[in-house]
Amino acid sequence: MSGHETPIFLLLAGAALLLAGRRLFWLFVGLVGFFTVYQWFEPYGAAPNVRLLVAVLAGVVGIFLAIFLQKVAVALAGFFVGGWFVAQLLGLHMAHPRGMDLVIFAVAGILAAILAVKVFDLALVLLSSLAGAGLIADALHPAPHLGQILILVLFGVGVAVQLGFTARRRRREA
Repeated sequence: MSGHETPIFLLLAGAALLLAGRRLFWLFVGLVGFFTVYQWFEPYGAAPNVRLLVAVLAGVVGIFLAIFLQKVAVALAGFFVGGWFVAQLLGLHMAHPRGMDLVIFAVAGILAAILAVKVFDLALVLLSSLAGAGLIADALHPAPHLGQILILVLFGVGVAVQLGFTARRRRREA
C-alpha cells in the first residue's frame, strides 16, 4: 500500500504473517493476492474504490486457491513474495519498472515459487516471514537502508517464531 493509507492494516497483516503465516496459510495467500493487486493498480490512477474492490477479489481468489489448490496457491504466492522481497531489498521501483527490474522480479519470483513447491512447510515459514516483514517495513516507512535492515531482522524473528526456536530454547532452559 502507499504511504497515504493508515499503516495499522499493514502492521496487523504483517504481524499475522510474520508470526503465524504457516498456520494461517490461507490468510497468507489471500493477503499476498490483495497487496500485489493493490500495489499494481496504484500507478494507473484507478479510483480508490475500484482498486480496493479488485484487490479484495484477488485476495478472495487467493484464499480459495489456498483451500482447494494448495500447490498452485503456494507457487503463486511464492512467486509474488519472492519478487516483491527482492525488489524491496534492491530498492527497485516496481510502480514504474524498467526492463531489468521486471527480469529481476521474475527470476526471484520463479526461484521462490520453485522453493515453495519443493519444500512446502519450510517455504510457508520463509515466504510468510518475508511477506510479513515487508508489510511491516512498508507501514513504518524507514529510511531506505534502515528499511532493508528492518526487513532482514523481522524476517529472522518471523522464522524463529514460526519454527519454534524461541519455544525450544525456553523449554531447554526450564
